[in-house]
Amino acid sequence: MSPPRKVDVDPDEQIVLREWRELIVENYEKDIARLEGMEDSVHGFHVEHALMDEKDTLRRFFHENPTRALELGSRIMREQFDQHNIPTRPVLRVVGLSKNYLNRVDELRMRDRNDLVCLDVKINEVSHPYGWLKLAIYECMECETRVEVPQRRARERESPSLCRTCLHELMENYQKTDIPKRFIRPDSEFSMIVEECKYEDVQDISMSQITYNNEHHLINCSTRNQIVGTLADDLVDQLEPSTYVRINGIVRVQPVPDRTFSKDTRRLLSIDILSVEELHIED
Repeated sequence: MSPPRKVDVDPDEQIVLREWRELIVENYEKDIARLEGMEDSVHGFHVEHALMDEKDTLRRFFHENPTRALELGSRIMREQFDQHNIPTRPVLRVVGLSKNYLNRVDELRMRDRNDLVCLDVKINEVSHPYGWLKLAIYECMECETRVEVPQRRARERESPSLCRTCLHELMENYQKTDIPKRFIRPDSEFSMIVEECKYEDVQDISMSQITYNNEHHLINCSTRNQIVGTLADDLVDQLEPSTYVRINGIVRVQPVPDRTFSKDTRRLLSIDILSVEELHIED
């Protein structure tokens, strides 16, 4: 059995968890209760950004690390769903972001990676849905310890190289041997438990930058300033080509699709889409 490990709890994250709980209970408890009896496997739950702005630590944390902030929020939302006996997996969809996040495709640069942005766009093409391995579960063939390894989409699958449980057992016996410490390393072999791995449904979309006036009349739809985005979970199959939307998402860096060697250093920007809001634009 692996030894217990001390886990340092980030004080900021503890505050963020508390503020998420306050926000959800105070503003969305009735909405959650109305979902009792839902049988969908996943549900996108809209949360107003203005409510998050009222929580000092959550506002800052979401701005600096939106991915982690949403992970913590999803944990609280999952607790609320469980309390109402809702088996559906909730996905937080933050909407109504302030204009400070509104950006343009032609202004995005590599320095903006991992930043939260809003983009007003026209949907050009929507790919067929596909899935990817999001979390791989491995089992040590020696001691049967299981290890979770998060994966990255469109990257080589990662696997563990060392079993910590086996290593700990070897280290316990280290004092009884004359073997130099640098040679204490278990011969670990892992097998992937395919049935228990976690997968995600996704869909790629291509988008063009648009400009429009105060009356929401289209001024220009750029054929030059385009970007690719990725939809996941409940957003899959929700967008149609030739529609105008505001996407809220995180800027990511992706390899060039037609790279001919694995260590190609060229990169493109893309958007991991967190939520989508309809735009009423007249051509």
